[in-house]
Amino acid sequence: MDVAWEDFGWERLGNGVGRRRLPGWDATVALVAGAEGVLLYDTGSTLREGVELRRQAEALLGRRVTHIALSHPHFDHVLGTAAFAGVRVYGSAGLTALLRDGEQALYGDAVRQGVPEDEAARSADTLVVPHQEVHGERTLDLGGGRRVLLADLGPAHSSHDLAVLVPGSDGEPPVVLCGDLVEESGEP
Repeated sequence: MDVAWEDFGWERLGNGVGRRRLPGWDATVALVAGAEGVLLYDTGSTLREGVELRRQAEALLGRRVTHIALSHPHFDHVLGTAAFAGVRVYGSAGLTALLRDGEQALYGDAVRQGVPEDEAARSADTLVVPHQEVHGERTLDLGGGRRVLLADLGPAHSSHDLAVLVPGSDGEPPVVLCGDLVEESGEP
């Protein structure tokens, strides 16, 4: 189940696993494909960016994203979530209330960082919070033997960080998705 990730501007990390570094704030998103499900790790900085990611994922994999895992509560990782209607959204313990109560703070941060006010407002107003919180660890079954482990790391880069471990398959090494815990663009 491998695809030509690079043809879509993504980097292949393993069988059915790829990442893309987004422009602007250099946030990284990732896709993990199983036989029945597709996990997207982070959704971008705006609703518009989320729509672009949704279209890319569908073109790349030929099917829709079924699960989203949000790495942490910063605007450049969560404001695109509303572009994925009907998708099950996961976050670390306490993230749902934090995002629900912090909508205006996300909007303000996005505007301070250069997102146009109307786009930031539209994205914050339609913000989708996690449906499922991860307390400790949780395994998602994406089908065909592809299982991923979501791990609530507690406070690290932010107050609520969630990592994803994708076990290796077919001789490929495992992949760890960890949001801004490891960054090339600056200090985490």
